[in-house]
Amino acid sequence: MYHIRPCLISDINSVLKLSKQWANEFVTIGYENVQHTEEKLVKFISDYFYVVTTMEEEIVGYGFGEVNKGNASPVIPYDQSYLEIYEVFIHPEHRKQGLGKRLVKTLITKAEENNVTRALVGSSNKKWEETNHFYEEFGFKMWYIQMYK
Repeated sequence: MYHIRPCLISDINSVLKLSKQWANEFVTIGYENVQHTEEKLVKFISDYFYVVTTMEEEIVGYGFGEVNKGNASPVIPYDQSYLEIYEVFIHPEHRKQGLGKRLVKTLITKAEENNVTRALVGSSNKKWEETNHFYEEFGFKMWYIQMYK
């Protein structure tokens, strides 16, 4: 059984370890360049930063974002606030149990409690089709495609 709770400052080292593991999986293009630090992650602690724990309080996942305004036009009006989801990660040994979905649902629900009804997410996951399907289940729609050669 797992529990989702707000991230605390004391959780940051565990989140940082998971972030480094994510980078080492090379499942996204460029995530290895993110190189979070404790100082960077602490700045994200807010109503929109959660961790997934086991019954033993081991942190096995995290997700965070922040509320923004502007920069999502034309799909979200310039003057309308939206939740921007930055990261959702579950340790490989704990995947395929719905934890990522629970994290995203928690973030969206918290935003809605704060009267933020719109959301935005981007991804550089190499398995973009799976990522697309994952977020479509929450009602997200494709905005644009960016490709490289």
